[in-house]
Formats: sequence, C-alpha cells, structure tokens
Amino acid sequence: MVLPEGQRARRIVGWVRLPARTVCATYDRVPAPFEKGGDAAVPSDSPSPYSERPVAQARRAKARELVERLLAEGRVRLTDPSDDEVAEWRRVVNYAKRHGMEPEGRRIEKAPYGGLGLEFFLAEGPHPNARSQRPAASDPVPVPARLVRPHPAVAALRDDDQHLVMPSALRRRSLLLFQGLAAEAKRRAYEVQRSPVPVLRA
Repeated sequence: MVLPEGQRARRIVGWVRLPARTVCATYDRVPAPFEKGGDAAVPSDSPSPYSERPVAQARRAKARELVERLLAEGRVRLTDPSDDEVAEWRRVVNYAKRHGMEPEGRRIEKAPYGGLGLEFFLAEGPHPNARSQRPAASDPVPVPARLVRPHPAVAALRDDDQHLVMPSALRRRSLLLFQGLAAEAKRRAYEVQRSPVPVLRA
C-alpha cells in the first residue's frame, strides 16, 4: 500500500471473538488525515440528552395528560389493553414518578381492572415503600449469652421436645435469640405470650 508523504501505516492486532473460537486478526490501518498544525479531526456532536429525544417528550406528554385526567376524573381505566399498551403505560407512570409529576401529597397507583384491564388512581400520601417512610435505624437487639430466667414463652419452648427439633447447638442458639426478642419486646411495652402450635408428623 502506497501512503501519502508524511503518513505511516500502523499495524494493529485485534481479537475477534467467534462462537466457537477466537481469531487474531492483523491488519494495516491508515491514520485519519490531520489538519495543518497536527490537530486531529473534530469529532461529531454528542447525542442529545434523553429528555430532549422524541420518545422522552412523548412520554412526558402522556404522563402530563394522565395526571390531568386523574385530577379531573379520579380514575383512568383501560378495559382491554394489549401487552404493549400495558408496558407503555407502566413506563409512563414510572416517568411521572421519577420526574416529580405526581400531585403534591399524592401518588399514582395502578391495579387490575375487570380481569384483563388496568386502572390508575391517585392515592393519598407517599408510598409505604418510599425511602422517606423507612423506619429510622434503631439499636441492635442484645442477645444473651446464657439462658437465665427466660421468658415464660421461651421456657415453654425450651421444655417442649416436640418443637424446634434440630441439633442441640442450633437449638440453644435459637432459644437465646427468642429470649433476646422477647426481652426487647417487653422493654418496648409489647406483650409476648405462648401460642399453641400443632405438631406436624410425617
């Protein structure tokens, strides 16, 4: 291969992965032309942000329309949507949630409707699984090292050889855990009592 003056071919070794084997390919590449002064060619413009793409704009419009209908009508029902329609509406709802489009103090919920349909409605307050609803971190529950003066429910379980059947070391550890939970529940003003459990036989 004859190259223009001032350019050199660079030998490049690449690995091509095929289904059954890996092949090493060696080839010559001519470097891209450089402008006078040694500057490389200017790369093409970066792609537009997702929010400016047609798909995102269409989804935002659908989410805005859904919120407006929910505020006006209370519920929006799809009687017999296709799988693709259900998937798209779920994406619309998720878009509204991620971009803060839900009304203040309310959230969009969805539920089955009429067997094959889907229903959207506004529920009050944040979702129970929302990060803001997670309980504050509490201190770990202490577990005793010895079973001394156990709670009556734990003592009854200790003396019952029909339940908690397992190796002795695991059974002792389990009783200590139950004792720690019972003591902590009592400390928090909860009541702990024994509940009869039928014995299951094979």
